[in-house]
Amino acid sequence: MPRKPSVKQEEVDGLEEKLRIVSVDDDADFQSIMREWLVSKYEFTSLNNGDGLSEELADIEPDLIIMDVRMPGPDGFKLSRQIHKDSRFNMVPILFLTASRDDRDFMKNLEVGGTAYLTKPIKRQELLSKISELLPG
Repeated sequence: MPRKPSVKQEEVDGLEEKLRIVSVDDDADFQSIMREWLVSKYEFTSLNNGDGLSEELADIEPDLIIMDVRMPGPDGFKLSRQIHKDSRFNMVPILFLTASRDDRDFMKNLEVGGTAYLTKPIKRQELLSKISELLPG
């Protein structure tokens, strides 16, 4: 007599892999807030700077990158240029999320391949709406 499966097929069929979001931001408090907002729907990884970013991205294979503009070390614009030079990641959307309200930063976002640009402070629903626009499903 065949054994009964230990997990119902509906439960297996209902499991969906979460889309992966990587956030690169040196503000640990803000990273914690974003984690709270996103972890129920997305697989969320936070990085506090761009050191070794290509290797991190290769391990994570993100569906979206959220990046601060102003950080110690390479800024978000420089990191975006590096990401877009790498064929593994050049199609991954980049959402710049920054406290900068400078029009030059917005224009630079476009020049370096940013997909979207939002300014801090940001409301939860505003962030979730923008992420929904940028990610499939």
